[in-house]
Amino acid sequence: MSVETSPVIDKNRPQTSNKTRFISKAVTHTPQFLSTAEAARILGLSTTLVQTLVDQGDLKGWKTRGGHRRISIESILDYQTVSRHVVGYPNKSSLKPNVTVVIESPPLFLELKAECALWRLPIDVSFFDSVTEALLELSSQKLDMIVVDMSMPRPQQEKTFQALENFNQRVHTPLSVVLITAEKDLKASMPSGASSSIQVVSGPMSAVWLHAYLTGVIASRRN
Repeated sequence: MSVETSPVIDKNRPQTSNKTRFISKAVTHTPQFLSTAEAARILGLSTTLVQTLVDQGDLKGWKTRGGHRRISIESILDYQTVSRHVVGYPNKSSLKPNVTVVIESPPLFLELKAECALWRLPIDVSFFDSVTEALLELSSQKLDMIVVDMSMPRPQQEKTFQALENFNQRVHTPLSVVLITAEKDLKASMPSGASSSIQVVSGPMSAVWLHAYLTGVIASRRN
């Protein structure tokens, strides 16, 4: 499949002034390429590992003029089919995935908890309003992943990142962590050697994002 025929709209290219036509293409055509972050969310891997898979040829992709990777959805699906190991799922089983979502903002917490109950997805989702409380639960139950909405001030975000990193260094099997934040350089500001199981994704958290993410987790467990 040639890049020229891809229906994906490259943000680095000049956009057409015909807004109606732009919206129509974005809605009616299924994207054939995803960004590194989007591929990582679907596969349940860190962005660093996805980049490595592209470099190794395990995933097929290309780079825009701005240096951003675009990864073939077909190769992502193929990787899901043949892969026997996904970060956060060392032992796949028929049990439903167990995901913890941490949201410290009370309005967003109530909104997403209510929305999730309506989706009726085949996945166990627990909501907490504190990272500390969520980690304490690890003593009584096995989590597959933890998703944290990092809407708190930057210093608190850095402390949260470090707390999760320290936790992963103490346990035998690191917890797969996804941090949703508007701080673009959060991971880069942390000490070198941070765990690849901690993934930083651009925020903010939303019902659309959470639904898509949980759907991807379910697909990863089934393959």
